[in-house]
Amino acid sequence: MFTTSLPKTVLSLVMYFSVSSLVFGQGFEGYYRFPDIHNNTVVFSAEGDLWTVSLQGGLAQRLTSHQEEESFAAFSPDGTQIAFSASYEGPTEVYTMPINGGLPVRWTYEADPSVVNTWTPDGKVVYQTRAYNKVPDNQLVTIDLETKAKSRIALAQASEASFDSTGKTVYFVRPAYHNNVTKRYKGGTARQLYKFTNGTPEAIKLTNDYEGESHHPMWSNGRVYFISDRDGTMNIWSMDDNGGDLKQHTSHSDFDVRYANISNGNLV
Repeated sequence: MFTTSLPKTVLSLVMYFSVSSLVFGQGFEGYYRFPDIHNNTVVFSAEGDLWTVSLQGGLAQRLTSHQEEESFAAFSPDGTQIAFSASYEGPTEVYTMPINGGLPVRWTYEADPSVVNTWTPDGKVVYQTRAYNKVPDNQLVTIDLETKAKSRIALAQASEASFDSTGKTVYFVRPAYHNNVTKRYKGGTARQLYKFTNGTPEAIKLTNDYEGESHHPMWSNGRVYFISDRDGTMNIWSMDDNGGDLKQHTSHSDFDVRYANISNGNLV
């Protein structure tokens, strides 16, 4: 298990080191992606399926076994369900299922991939899609699982969402991921962090100090954790919720941090 020098309230676990160290003991090595965490449980993708494992280690449990791929799993606020994206019937759509296993429920039937981002604090699934936009830009859409109603968040271009505890402020990325992992890219499609609060006239850019990549915001206890290559390699950084007080939390120099999530002071 890999630990970095984070504040006392945050234990950082980079997924490759944490889960692979657990599985090495079981006699095999894998490729582990898209982790999320709720309290003591981690969910992640491997071999095209979803798995769970305790934060303390142990035997990973497979949740799915479909021939198609599942990815971007996200815990519900109460930890009883996960939302995820899967291509069971061809297109990439949004599904939910109980965390202990069961039949997935499909929630989207759209003409463009639907990628799960997170949940709102009041239990709505949030995903990104270009299906409702008149130009090829991602927008954020919420699904109320009780009423099945969908609502678009009032942003013309937004992806990789994270909400504060009130659910009124969303932290997001603009523009969307450009499907390129060029090292130290600083071109016009470099992702930047923004925040938008309901009732305000427009979104506010938070990463004015750096023209390179900053993405995957994760709000926690008044700070926004995110991934950036400000030191030449993608590492975990954080700022206060107004874009100040910048701090670096990991210092990898070989491989990039590609994905992360946070819960109750644990970041995986």
